Amino acid sequence: MSLSPLRGADGRVERVAAIGFERTLQVQQRRELEHARGRAEAASRAKDEFFAVLGHELRNPIAPIVTALQLMKLQPGAPFARERAVIERHVGHVKRLVDDLLDASRLARGKVALARRRVDVGAVLARAVELASPLLEERQHRLVMEAPPAALLVDGDEDRLVQVAASLLANAAQFTAPRGTIRVAAARDGEEVTLSVSDDGAGIDPALLPRVFDLFVQGHRSPDRLAGGLGLGLSIVRSLVQLHGGSVTASSAGPGQGSAFTVRLPAARGEAAASLTPGLVAGAPRARRVLVVDDNQDAADLLAEALEVLGHETRRAFDAPSALLAAAEFAPDAALLDLGLPIMDGWELARRLRELPACRDTRLFAISGYGLEADLERSRAAGFEGHFVKPVDLDVVRGAVEAAPVTGGS
Repeated sequence: MSLSPLRGADGRVERVAAIGFERTLQVQQRRELEHARGRAEAASRAKDEFFAVLGHELRNPIAPIVTALQLMKLQPGAPFARERAVIERHVGHVKRLVDDLLDASRLARGKVALARRRVDVGAVLARAVELASPLLEERQHRLVMEAPPAALLVDGDEDRLVQVAASLLANAAQFTAPRGTIRVAAARDGEEVTLSVSDDGAGIDPALLPRVFDLFVQGHRSPDRLAGGLGLGLSIVRSLVQLHGGSVTASSAGPGQGSAFTVRLPAARGEAAASLTPGLVAGAPRARRVLVVDDNQDAADLLAEALEVLGHETRRAFDAPSALLAAAEFAPDAALLDLGLPIMDGWELARRLRELPACRDTRLFAISGYGLEADLERSRAAGFEGHFVKPVDLDVVRGAVEAAPVTGGS
């Protein structure tokens, strides 16, 4: 409210004019807007936490299944090959669904950071084909690779680019009837490198084409099509390509006419290509002593048994106090620590292990169902040299263990 004097002819104040504004409605609307914004932010945080917990809870039971399968492969004669292949295929499908859920959440929040380096697109395609080969073989597709005449270099995150190419291959395989043809090509186009995946499969309806990269959008599911995902794959592809400063497009002549997806990335400047990621050591020059700690006894037993088959000596513990006692006696070269332990979590256990004279040079690796960037950063800050997300890849764990120096313990 504002007050203004009203003066008479002689200049004296005779009256006062009061002007007021009714702001109750505006204040109420502003408060409601603030409350709505707060509720939306709280809901977003709750959703992110839910996805993280969901990923952890789903990965925990998957981990011992995957390790058991990997251990079975190491047995003489590798029995039950057909049964193992069925289990591997379906467990792999569940794992991809979990990864897609978490990736979609991280990308939506801008939480994905790229580890950029000079990458050869040819190497990216080779790894992507290897990842997609079980699905391609199951569907009996014919894969045609058009190898580029020279190295095609981009500055990017190799693992994420492999994810892009493998996702496009899996999409083509799923939407193409058995014994179809899928073509993969890469080329230089001016200042860009193009990567294309095309097929002679189901095609894309013109009405769907503008929305094919949107979240949860899916094409028609034919009866012979493998169980499709959640409609996240192509959205993740677009987001990852855009993070690299590129673009991805889809084209199709219509239903039954096949489809083509083309990724365009800025070509790297300069000539030298970074060396490819070195392969795993074929065999350990000497057995390592490895401490495996997990409150999931199946997971600990199977991982330890797999490492023993590979020639390493192991000790197992199912909680932190037992791990500390075992470590003091065993003096491990490497320790694989589950982070979600009872009594004392894996981060605190790592700190305690570092205080033991027997573990001064022990390489510590975290194992967890949580794999967000914040989780990885916390593990790095705690002194872990690696963070393996469940279900762990035995070859990756093997490579990490065999890279650890022999500390000279008993």
